[in-house]
Amino acid sequence: MYDGYFRKIEYLRFSITDRCNFFCRYCRTKEVCEIENKELSKDEIFRVISVFKKLGINKLRFTGGEPFLRDDIFDIIEFADSIGIKNINVTTNGYLDGEKIGKIAKSSLSSINISLDTLDRQKYKVLTGVDGLSEVISTIKSLSRFKKVKINTVLLRSVNFDEIEHLISFAKENNVVIRFIELMPVGIANRIFESEFVSIAEVLKRFRNVREIESSENSVAKYYHIEDFDHIVGFINAVSGHFCDRCDKVRVSSRGILYNCLFDRIGLDLKEYLNDEDILIEKIQEFVKKKRFTRNPTTDTMMFKMGG
Repeated sequence: MYDGYFRKIEYLRFSITDRCNFFCRYCRTKEVCEIENKELSKDEIFRVISVFKKLGINKLRFTGGEPFLRDDIFDIIEFADSIGIKNINVTTNGYLDGEKIGKIAKSSLSSINISLDTLDRQKYKVLTGVDGLSEVISTIKSLSRFKKVKINTVLLRSVNFDEIEHLISFAKENNVVIRFIELMPVGIANRIFESEFVSIAEVLKRFRNVREIESSENSVAKYYHIEDFDHIVGFINAVSGHFCDRCDKVRVSSRGILYNCLFDRIGLDLKEYLNDEDILIEKIQEFVKKKRFTRNPTTDTMMFKMGG
């Protein structure tokens, strides 16, 4: 499937729930959360995944909210694998119990991205609303023995700008890749963007010997070998140097709305066409053709509703 600029679309980010047990200050607050649950059913999710597989999607990432709050998450993962999607990934806050960790280890997931913005217990509690740092660290240590684990760290000037070296050391000690991500002006993050934004360039200046690593995959991250730590670190400059020209992804929200971009405000409601696969395929193709070449500078859409 191609968009109107002949970019090949082969990556689907699917937010399967907007529920979360965390309230990270750049993502969601209690006042913006709706009580009514309108997320897609398991069967509806199966239909959406099946159609995108037929349209050429070969990489799938489940996001949220927190995807592991769904009781049927492992059924969904295994369904995607059963129809031939082999690059299946998930992004989680990592606040998981032993049973879920065991199931993840045995699952067909290719990789796990775990959010970790600080190694300071008190700062973690203030940032997320949950005193859960030790559990998340335990999840990282456990899963890194079985799966490819990446740590996602959103750069926040008042939270972790003084922890960057510590976070890289932690990643190296646990044999995982850490990726530093620029704060994006999305949803409630707009409230803190001006005071908290840190650019990737500002971080790279802290290190003496940095060498970019060539990557064969179409990744939004640039990877560097940092000699100070003898470790490879990823950086995602989503604001200071965005990557729209090579974008290969679309997004589906937990309510079944297809978006061409995280920064889009208008989407296509897939639920209206789920009972007729041929029409659904046609509508998706028509909508993807309208994908813009460059994104909007900001959006008031909530990150957890779209699945960042």
